[in-house]
Amino acid sequence: MTVHGSIAEVLDLIQSSKRAFVVSHVNPDADAYGSSCGLAHGLAAAGLAVSMYNESGFVPRYRVIPGASEVLHALPTVFEADDVVVVCDCGAIERVGDNFLAHIKAAPRLVNIDHHTANSLFGHANYVVDGGSSTSELVFDLLASLEERTGRHDLVTEASAKCLLAGIIGDTGSFRYPSTSAKTFLVASELMHRGARPDIITQELFANQSLAAVRLQAEAMTGVTLLEGGVFAEVVVTQEMVKRVGAELLDADSLAERARDIEGVKVSALFKQDVDMWRVSLRSRQGAVDVASVAQQFGGGGHKPAAAFRWRRDFETLRTELRAAIKIALAGPHA
Repeated sequence: MTVHGSIAEVLDLIQSSKRAFVVSHVNPDADAYGSSCGLAHGLAAAGLAVSMYNESGFVPRYRVIPGASEVLHALPTVFEADDVVVVCDCGAIERVGDNFLAHIKAAPRLVNIDHHTANSLFGHANYVVDGGSSTSELVFDLLASLEERTGRHDLVTEASAKCLLAGIIGDTGSFRYPSTSAKTFLVASELMHRGARPDIITQELFANQSLAAVRLQAEAMTGVTLLEGGVFAEVVVTQEMVKRVGAELLDADSLAERARDIEGVKVSALFKQDVDMWRVSLRSRQGAVDVASVAQQFGGGGHKPAAAFRWRRDFETLRTELRAAIKIALAGPHA
């Protein structure tokens, strides 16, 4: 793992500010909400005025994360000179979303906390750990350091601990992914001591789905396509499928992992048709294929075993070009 920037620089900037605006990436996942809400709870406990923002607002699936329901979808019109904007879990600043981008770029103080490979280091202060398990683990490091600075031992509150453990569980696939380190388990243990319950978190994140979601997933997986001798799996979810069963597009998010977990599959692609684009999620079994490098070819990014991108042109061109890129990746020296 490679560390860019430092916790000290981030804390210096935050502690010299009067208000903090904590932002996470559009179409948030557990780590986006977990890291941003967990940080917000900790900074509020330290006495800073804090508010949380996401262009997508609140996604009910993540209601188990304390504070997620309080996330706002519209930023204030003006930032003061002593305001700090903290961006969590964004490999590039563009991940905050089109509506937020210009305003956040103009922030007088900008902090970047992230674990994605090839982060663009867009903050005035950065704490980026390439290959870290999750941004939530990094936020724990930051709050633990703030506790040490201030001589307090109560900034990782119970609410903060629940948020951060949810983020870690979400981004490690319940500790199954290669980015999970021995330190990740130590952090998780400390979060449990602070009041987080992994049994409750995993139940809500992974085992509490609507009947419509189950029907959507069943239909999509029935149509899975295996290519390249069975090592590449494709799953397609269209708007028509979502509407017919009464589900939401978010209900299909787990299908990239399910397709990857088919015996013999090394890499999977999930195509989700949104209103004006296709959202593509790529997964690789234990990093057998560097899907982050594939996603970068299409303007996206992520990690070696998990990445994503968006596509605004026709589907057949998308599928043809992605299949060609995956074929090359599978033939690579590390495939």
